[in-house]
Amino acid sequence: MSNESGGSRSLEQKNTGQACLEKSLERMEALLSHSALGVHVLFDNKSIAEVLKGVKDDKDFYNFDKMKKVQDVMTELIAKKTYFEKVSFLQTLDSESFHMLVRAYFHIVENTVRANNELKH
Repeated sequence: MSNESGGSRSLEQKNTGQACLEKSLERMEALLSHSALGVHVLFDNKSIAEVLKGVKDDKDFYNFDKMKKVQDVMTELIAKKTYFEKVSFLQTLDSESFHMLVRAYFHIVENTVRANNELKH
């Protein structure tokens, strides 16, 4: 009988974890929606300009190691529950990770805007 309660507790924990992940993704989608409108709450204009002015092309961005690092950093950012936790996390990143995250973030924003515009046509 204790196995059954342990199993249901595990299922409850799994469901709670899934609900937290979904909530985090919803929050991230809201931030991306604001960014698509030009309101970038996670990054200040100076940081955005600094990162994006140094980009000549994206060839260097699309290698496996960098993409893995971006994925890990983005996953950790998404897992942060509040705006303040997200900003605090961003401040702990080394320069390369921060730059790659900003680039990835704006790739997502750009692709979101394009997809939404294509749906209207």
